Amino acid sequence: PETLEVLEAYQGALRADGLLEEQGVRPGPYIGATLRNLLLLGIFGLLILFFRPAIYGNARWVLLLALLFAVYLSAGAVIVGQQWPIEALPIAFVALSVAVLWDGRLAAMMTMTLAILTALQRGFDTPYVLLLLLMGGAASALSVRVVRRRAQTWIFIAIIIAAYATGILAHGLLVARPAADALQAVGWASANTVVSAILAMGFVPVFEWLTGITTDQTLLEWADPNRDLLKRLSMEAPGTYAHTINVANLAEAAASAIGADELLCRVGLYYHDIGKVLKPHYFVENQPDRSNPHDRLKPETSAGIVREHVVEGMRMAREAKIPPVIADFIPEHHGTQRISFFHAKAIEEYGADEVDDEDFTYPGPRPRSRETAIAMLADSVESAARTLQEPTPERLRDLIDSIVDSKIADGQFDEAPLTFADIASIKQAFVKVLSGVYHHRIDYPQTRHLTEKAPDSDAAGQADD
Repeated sequence: PETLEVLEAYQGALRADGLLEEQGVRPGPYIGATLRNLLLLGIFGLLILFFRPAIYGNARWVLLLALLFAVYLSAGAVIVGQQWPIEALPIAFVALSVAVLWDGRLAAMMTMTLAILTALQRGFDTPYVLLLLLMGGAASALSVRVVRRRAQTWIFIAIIIAAYATGILAHGLLVARPAADALQAVGWASANTVVSAILAMGFVPVFEWLTGITTDQTLLEWADPNRDLLKRLSMEAPGTYAHTINVANLAEAAASAIGADELLCRVGLYYHDIGKVLKPHYFVENQPDRSNPHDRLKPETSAGIVREHVVEGMRMAREAKIPPVIADFIPEHHGTQRISFFHAKAIEEYGADEVDDEDFTYPGPRPRSRETAIAMLADSVESAARTLQEPTPERLRDLIDSIVDSKIADGQFDEAPLTFADIASIKQAFVKVLSGVYHHRIDYPQTRHLTEKAPDSDAAGQADD
């Protein structure tokens, strides 16, 4: 009898909605509902086409978005079947996953689409469902700006729970909902948020493997100075390691000035010169006693050794399974530039007609992102600034202008999405940082005999490349 009563009630609901006639079920409303759902999904597809077209160029990205849709809709079916509260709908899981992998805007578009789609389905077609899903989904999408520490997970969990609670409170006041029911709804929403956040953060490595996207969490893991390659660089090539830290600081400031990925710039530059650990003493920053082995080598041999640090660096990156977005800094920070010091030396010794330019050119490719373009500039500027006599802000500005102009004239930024406004901001950031590094210091009497310049000291050292 109980089952019959449920069936009869369902029959009455179908008939009231015009979905059931005496002859049987009418197909028209079902076809209409299907078209309506497809139209909503189509709108989301067009938003991606207009604002995130790169997603359609990667089948794995499209597959993951489809899987997230499927997971959410399947969970909704289970919630209906088990008659659980609608606060258990896992929209936070979808929003957090998309926000961490891509960004909050895409996550917001996706969650709004899911919220409207859900609110049009039988059993969920109430303003309360739409309000709750929009509040929870939007809070999830927009609260995940940069998750760099595990403790920050609880910050956005608190933000999402607060958004849910606000929505539940607003609805409760509108319909005079009993306080006990509202508190129970907040409890379900809170539990849903915690579980969704834990699952989303736990699945991030799986999603990264599926999509090939490198998140900030992974970048931070590779920034650990105890990583084998970084530890080896600091121990076997300390001069290069110090140069790496300085360049990373410089690049991070420039990236911040133009809205590029600061963390990617820093981590990428930690690894840009790892190839130098194989022959560290052939690079000037690792020659404290001024003993330069290049003095005994032919120019083409020296150029080959310098060029080799890029090729070997890429090999080491592949062996260490460094993410491609980090490994790109190794070849692109030099691009296809000429190894000018040894090229000029070869022309002086052999004559211009006897020199093959390819023997004195880095293998490339040229920078293909704003971050690697910044790395190229920061690497050259930092190296040149160390040889500059009396580095006042004006002289630093002239040096930076000269280096930037030479890169542009050489076509090194032809494939990088940099604007003239970006370049101006980068140069200004470089001047600010370097002026702070090379500011005037007090000449203490007790150390003056150590800091005064010797009459016959060599003013400038040979650049590493």
